[in-house]
This record gives sequence, structure tokens and C-alpha cells, in this order.
Amino acid sequence: MDGLIELSLRYGPYVVILGVICLFLLCCYFLFRDKKGSTNNKIVDSLSYDDPYEHQRRTFQNPYALREEELSVDPVEDDFVEGIVSEELVRAVKEQPPEEAEDATRIMPKVTERMITETIEAQPEASIKLAVKEQTLLDKAVAQYKSAFGILNPESEEKVTEITEAILAQLDTESEEETTHLFENIALQESLLHVQKAYVANSTEWMKEILLETFKDVVEQPQSSTLYLVAVDALKSLVHLQVGHLQALAISLIIQYSKNSNNYSVENFRHYLEKYIEPFMSDLPRKEDMYQQLEYLRCISFGETLSFQQIMRNSYPLVFDYRGFSHEELAFIVQDTPVKMPIVVESINSSLLKLMAVDEYMLPSLFKRAGLTDISIQNGLTRLAFGKAVDWDSTSFDEVLERISPLLVDFSHIYDRAPLSRLHLTLLGIYLGSAMVRATIHEQFDVSPWFDTSGRH
Repeated sequence: MDGLIELSLRYGPYVVILGVICLFLLCCYFLFRDKKGSTNNKIVDSLSYDDPYEHQRRTFQNPYALREEELSVDPVEDDFVEGIVSEELVRAVKEQPPEEAEDATRIMPKVTERMITETIEAQPEASIKLAVKEQTLLDKAVAQYKSAFGILNPESEEKVTEITEAILAQLDTESEEETTHLFENIALQESLLHVQKAYVANSTEWMKEILLETFKDVVEQPQSSTLYLVAVDALKSLVHLQVGHLQALAISLIIQYSKNSNNYSVENFRHYLEKYIEPFMSDLPRKEDMYQQLEYLRCISFGETLSFQQIMRNSYPLVFDYRGFSHEELAFIVQDTPVKMPIVVESINSSLLKLMAVDEYMLPSLFKRAGLTDISIQNGLTRLAFGKAVDWDSTSFDEVLERISPLLVDFSHIYDRAPLSRLHLTLLGIYLGSAMVRATIHEQFDVSPWFDTSGRH
């Protein structure tokens, strides 16, 4: 007995430890056996689904699919969760619209690398086809300017397009093919280029009108005519000309190369000043440099000085060089002869009367309109008109001009002090001066004395 007690005391702790170890191993055996069985079941389940799209169809548009995956993490609640999800999944599928349900089971196409490459290569080809469009004549005309000078900014391109559209619109052609054939002429293409350059440099309405009318002459005038050559040179020069240059040419043309047949009275002369002189005084150059530029461009030449007083007296002799006649002298000549219209006005340079004519060449027309057919009466009135000459040694020309308008006095001084009094217009100067008159006051200036205009429209 004492021996058993001694053995139990000696080996008892070891037996307890051995029993605990056996119990631990037994628990581990049952625990790992359950997990292995669960894993094998899952492997079998996964192998039983041969369709690779089963999972996509099962989860398509099913808001509970994600929830099912999240809840399936806990193995303890697998059976409970699978029961709930299956009922909700059935309900979600049944509630889908027919179109969505049908789309959910649609076969997904297999995207290959070849298909992606073909799509990428097809996109540039489509872009090229959309970008390619037939150029119009306007596009070609604008492209001509771009290739020659380039476009510095979008505003310049807009100006070129604007003036080119206006040029093409005024051509008397029935189709674009006819217009294209017209522009096969290299000289016409060059003239269009000069038009574009000039308008980009000075995009004003008056410049636009000058360019359009000048280009029209280039198109319509025979190439053998002087007017054609002058119009071509005018387009070349306009890119270098400012408003002051053209105002000088216009003023010189009006003062030196023309006269107004209505300037026989103070009222008519004031109207002449307001219409024909004032509009061209705003930028009229006073110094030599701009006139030298005009000379270099062959618009003018310099000659002897011709004062404003000399020009007025030469152009309007009956207005400035002769004082007129009295009422008694007029009555003595006409007597009781009936007159259809008034034939006299107050004199500008005296208190007498004058005939309504600026020179002797207007007298026959005046007599005819008044019904004065008697030759003796016509001769008597002509003698009265030229009977009393003005003594300019004792008469101030400024005082005579003052009666018309103080502005005319100022203009007279400007004219005499500027190079205007020494310049003479060339054919190019006459052409550009008349173009400026037309663009500014919208009045056609007759250039027929200097040009053969038989072919002009």
C-alpha cells in the first residue's frame, strides 16, 4: 500500500499531463476534420459550375448579391444566410423588367486584340474623311493670301475673307465655274492679292469701296486700254496710301481739274464748300513728306506754283474777275422782252448784279433756258457781264472770300502754303483722286477727258 502511494506521488503528475495532451490531440482531430470536410464540399461545389458566366448572371442587377458574399464569411451562419438570400434573389429576378432580364442573359462577346487594333486604325481614317471637304473659290482665294504673307492673327484672316467675299459677290458671273475660269488670269490673281493686302492694312469703308470699284475696272476694262493699266497700278499703290494722301489727290482734282457750273452765287458757293471741300480737309497733309511719297508712287509731279486765287479766277471768271451791272443797265438791254426764268443774282464782289453763269461758255445755255432768242439781246447781256473788270490791285481777294465763308479764307491759306499749290496730277493721281471723291461724297467724277472710257460700264 505504501508502495502504491509512493508510485502515485511519483508518476501522478506525468499521467495528468499525458491525459491533457491526449485530450488536446483529440479535440484538434475533430476540429480539423470538420474544416476539411467543409473545404472539400466547397471545392466540389465550385467544380460543379461549368458555366463561367453563372456568377455574372446570378449577381446581375441583384442588389443582394454583394450582401450574400459579405454574410457568407461567417461559416456558423451559412445555412441561415443562404436561405434568406435565395428568397430575395428569386424575388429580385422576378421583379426585373423583361428587357433587363433578357439583357442579363445576353451572351458577352469575346474581345480580341485584333478587334481593338482594327478599331484604333479605323478612327484616323474616319477623321480624315470628315476633315476632307472640297475647297470653294473663296477658300482658295484666302489661302493664296495665307501662303504669300501668313495670317498674323484671326482679325487679319477675317478682313481677308470679308474683302474677298465682297469681290466675288460683285463679279457678273453665273456660276462658280465661270468665276474660277475668270481667275485663271494670273494678272487678276495678282490684283486680288493687292486688294487683300490693302484692306488688311486699312480696313475702312471708304477703302473697301475704292478697292471694289478699282478691281471692277481691272475685270471689265479691255487689257489694251489705258484705264485698265492705271487701275492695276492703283491697286498696287493703295496698300501704301493713307487717308491724307488720297484727300490731297481729291482736293487737287476738285480745285484744279474741275469746276462747278452752279458756283455763280454766294449760296451756291457755300454749298460747294460744304460738299466738295470740307469733307477732304480732316487729314489733308501740310508738310512735304507725304507729297514726296505721292511723287515717288507716280501719283503727282511738282511744277510751277499756282495760287488758290489764280485757280478761282481762271475757273470762275464771271464770278471773281468782273463786278457786274446795275438794274438800269439790265432793263435797258432787255426792255419788254419776256423772260421765262431769272437770269441774274447778286454779285459776290460788289453790290451789282451778275448773270447766272460762271463763264462765257455757260451763257448760250442760260439764254436758251430763259427764252432769250434775240441775238441783239444776247450780245447786249454778254457785254454787260464782261463790262466792269475787278481791280485786284486795290481789292483784297480774302475779303471777297470772306463774303462767301471764313472757312474758304482759311482753306485758301492752307492751299497756298502747302505743296498743293505746286503739284500736278498724273493719270494715276487723277484715277485715285476720283475714286476718293466717289467713296467720300458718293459722287461719280467724270474722268473721260483724260481716259478713253468707251469700254467703261
